Amino acid sequence: MKILAWNSQLGRMRVRVDTQDDLWTLYNIIEKGDFVYARTTRELKTSTGSKRKPMVLGVRVEWLEFQPFTTRLRIHGVVIAHPKEHEVTGHHTLNIDLGSDLTIQKERWPQHAVKRIEEACSRSRLPVVLVGIDDEDVAVAKLMDYGVQTLAEYRLSLPGKREADKRREVLAKRVADLAKLVVEVAGREGAKYVVVAGPAFWKNYLVEAISKLPQARDLKIVVEDASSGGVKGVREALKRGAFLKALRDYGVVEEGLLMDELLKTISKDERMAAYGLEQVEEAVEAGAVEKLFVLDALLRSTDLEERRRVEKLVRKAERLGAYVRIFSSVDDPGYQLKSLGGVAALLRYPLQKT
Repeated sequence: MKILAWNSQLGRMRVRVDTQDDLWTLYNIIEKGDFVYARTTRELKTSTGSKRKPMVLGVRVEWLEFQPFTTRLRIHGVVIAHPKEHEVTGHHTLNIDLGSDLTIQKERWPQHAVKRIEEACSRSRLPVVLVGIDDEDVAVAKLMDYGVQTLAEYRLSLPGKREADKRREVLAKRVADLAKLVVEVAGREGAKYVVVAGPAFWKNYLVEAISKLPQARDLKIVVEDASSGGVKGVREALKRGAFLKALRDYGVVEEGLLMDELLKTISKDERMAAYGLEQVEEAVEAGAVEKLFVLDALLRSTDLEERRRVEKLVRKAERLGAYVRIFSSVDDPGYQLKSLGGVAALLRYPLQKT
């Protein structure tokens, strides 16, 4: 994402969308009641019938729709601005795609929203292909800011160990085919890193096959231990964080590590953590919160009272110097946070549980 213009006094920010993750960021920042301006097309009546014409429209947002792993954000609202030469009224849906420019105007920009856009702008994108492999399961995936997208998943279906020669022959063919697939996916996604995870020699066998391909000469391959292959192996490798340096800009990795830290703290000394809205509110009021974790869905809650409580919580925690992390609700760390009430915190000092 890139900020093209920013007027803090008017609360107007113009941005350009560069990646799918940028769409996810905007989905979690734009709220009902905001004004959004973007280029679109609108069907207008003419003397010969009707015709869709390109124009810039502004809408007062009523709802947004974003389907994970697509490249479009739909913003629906009441038209509040249109070109002078075209009278446009009623409702309209703006379709925001990769490469789109749009202007967002808010009555008040929360600090966490500005911070999230700045992070999206400063983030250097590092596409990564992930592979999990063992003697049964294979998965090829790519890492995105809002989760892991599985691109291929299947069984190796090798002959039994009693047919040793046939098993070796089939294995060599399957691994060679997988190596070609991985390199093809990396090329398509513009990835420079491939992470191969799995147990025993399986991961090394695949790495050797990938390395033999001329198309792989510019790829950096990171090997990670995992107890299993497939999607489970990919997620286990993410949690281990051994290749965090390569993946440091991807939110799902950080969220996984933060969630592990929270769960370990709870198991070791529950007084050093708080979870659930009421408990975390008490911790923030006491100035005890070091790290605050909030599920993005709560900042978009249709329950106005709940949303305002959460927004107030985030603003106060930020003012008191706490690190605030908004968790994606579409991947495992977000699911875990939801099970804890959607809000949790690591504390600077223990609080007596009530």
